Amino acid sequence: MEVVLLWLDDLDDLVFSAVLVFERVRGALLKVGLAASYGIVGAELSIVATQWAPTLAIVAAGCVTAWFVGATSHALYHRHSKASVRTA
Repeated sequence: MEVVLLWLDDLDDLVFSAVLVFERVRGALLKVGLAASYGIVGAELSIVATQWAPTLAIVAAGCVTAWFVGATSHALYHRHSKASVRTA
């Protein structure tokens, strides 16, 4: 039983370490999403490049979704770390 608990503790550390690493990536994701949004506007304004609009929309939506997932994970991390401080 103790081995399983140690494994779960390591898994917990791995997940929350990934959240902290992803925190650095979130800003870049928003910049890519913003560039894709500007690309959508440019594609819609030009007659020739309208085939790029759906692809750019998917990129922009994916970047913003990944940012929200990262923000939620970050909030859960801080809630978890505060709860573990209180119990210690």
